[in-house]
Amino acid sequence: MIILSLSLFLAFVSVTILSATVVPIMVSRSSQMSQEKAKSAVSRIDRYLNEAEIKKLYRFTLLGPFAGGILGAVVFPEGTKLPGVIAGVVVGYLLPRMYISYRLADRKKKFNDQLMDAIMIISSSFRGGLSLIQAFEAVVDEMSEPVKGEFGVVLGENKMGVSLEESLNRFYQRMPSPALQQMVTAILLARETGGNLSVIFTRIINSTRERKKIENNLKTLTVQGKIQAVVMTGLPVFFFFTVSASNPHFFDHMMHSPTGQKMLMTCAVLWVLGALSIWKISTIKEV
Repeated sequence: MIILSLSLFLAFVSVTILSATVVPIMVSRSSQMSQEKAKSAVSRIDRYLNEAEIKKLYRFTLLGPFAGGILGAVVFPEGTKLPGVIAGVVVGYLLPRMYISYRLADRKKKFNDQLMDAIMIISSSFRGGLSLIQAFEAVVDEMSEPVKGEFGVVLGENKMGVSLEESLNRFYQRMPSPALQQMVTAILLARETGGNLSVIFTRIINSTRERKKIENNLKTLTVQGKIQAVVMTGLPVFFFFTVSASNPHFFDHMMHSPTGQKMLMTCAVLWVLGALSIWKISTIKEV
């Protein structure tokens, strides 16, 4: 009896010491990793937001998984708390990153829509006898965000002593697009070998317009596929709620029997895969 008590006491002391040393280290390391991931996610968009928005987004990214886990534990009923916590953590982790990706994609789309006007301003400036830097300054003065900010960054780097070639390459890395690639390549080649930039920019404008026409035609042709994806995705859900409204016990056997639950899970997986496949096929990847 004494030996058993002594063994239990030693085991308790060992667990206590281990918890006091290992658990704080694990918690500290986990917190550090979360902060590093949050900083990495926010750093993708920090140049486009003001300081207050950056702080809010950083807190949202850092606390999202914890808040999602707590919300999942509260919302999900008894017996499903653990899946609810896992789902909440996953949603809290993905949601801030989805928001960041949305902001970046929206900014890129706005930039591409405004780039044609910016190139036209640069071409007009060349015909008026202005230099490249003066043409960029005209774009900054006449255009709005995000084109104004991107060209302003190039001018700012040039004033700080960064070479124009490096600034333009960074510009293209931030906002990759075929029209901007043509513009950067034309400027760099003209600086090395010479050439009439006004004529070159006129050709860039014409080729960009033709590309836009082709892209608009492709989007029109893929609208039918996207409508089909929406209809086929919503049809099972509409059928389920319609039948349940007329006969609430119609799906009881499927919802509560093991075989029915397996069939339901299989159908859900196939439903998601089918919807993603149709949407992927009918979506044109923009360069």
